[in-house]
Amino acid sequence: MALITKNGDVTKETSSEAPKIVFPCDNYMVKVVALESETILSEILIVFKKFAPEMDDNNVGVNRSSKGKFISFTFRILAVSEEQLSGLHKELMAIAAVKMVM
Repeated sequence: MALITKNGDVTKETSSEAPKIVFPCDNYMVKVVALESETILSEILIVFKKFAPEMDDNNVGVNRSSKGKFISFTFRILAVSEEQLSGLHKELMAIAAVKMVM
């Protein structure tokens, strides 16, 4: 099994406790934490549509921080490969306002 590093690179290093993903994985959850802005959701959706075009963008969970500085989104996608998840992570982290992808 491969793991995805902070930079979005795929590594073959594994831990005996690392969860294994069996592809394809329907309803795979991806969380994104970003600085609040008017355009952040549309910027994120462009990346998701590139890597998971079947995703229903009407079914996105949204939570705002108590002080309004951060916003988090929960997406459900059909994960088909490690390369898809790695590319998704890398492009999401390239968005300046995105602070974390889980």
